[in-house]
Amino acid sequence: MADLVTLSEAKAYLHVDHNDDDTTIALLISAASDAVRDVATEWDGEGTVPDRLKVAVLSRVAITFDQRGSVEPGAGELGMLTPLRTLEV
Repeated sequence: MADLVTLSEAKAYLHVDHNDDDTTIALLISAASDAVRDVATEWDGEGTVPDRLKVAVLSRVAITFDQRGSVEPGAGELGMLTPLRTLEV
């Protein structure tokens, strides 16, 4: 599935004007897009991406990018991993 924001949109939001972190930012966009889609299940993925979904992705990318060196282990991953977890009863 396509990402909800482009690399150039994310770089503008992050105030990044070089290409050194493009691979990392693209990875964060992809993960954030998946996480937002997991929550925004009422949007069918057709047409223009709603602004609130773009802002949600950009916010998640910014937080993850800005704190990538100081995130405590286990903090932040749960929201991205929970949809991929199967609970056995």
